Amino acid sequence: MNEQLNSTKGKVVFLAQLFSVLFIWIFVCVITLWIINLILLSIELNDAPGASVAISIVAIPVFITLASVLTYVFVGLQREKHQTSTTEEK
Repeated sequence: MNEQLNSTKGKVVFLAQLFSVLFIWIFVCVITLWIINLILLSIELNDAPGASVAISIVAIPVFITLASVLTYVFVGLQREKHQTSTTEEK
């Protein structure tokens, strides 16, 4: 019974981690597209795109870095979990 509970808990944790990684990458893509749209819109309206460009220079790399770190941690946790389970089986 305890092993089944741990298995269910493990699956729930894995799905939560996977959802967070997928959500952050979707968020990064949406933010990037939104900022690009702001730049294009400001050019189309003959407005100064300086503010949109300045925001994009800072925001896009920050979001990509955060998403990359989260993905790196997720992959590292899964690799460690896989290595631990294979050494326990031996």
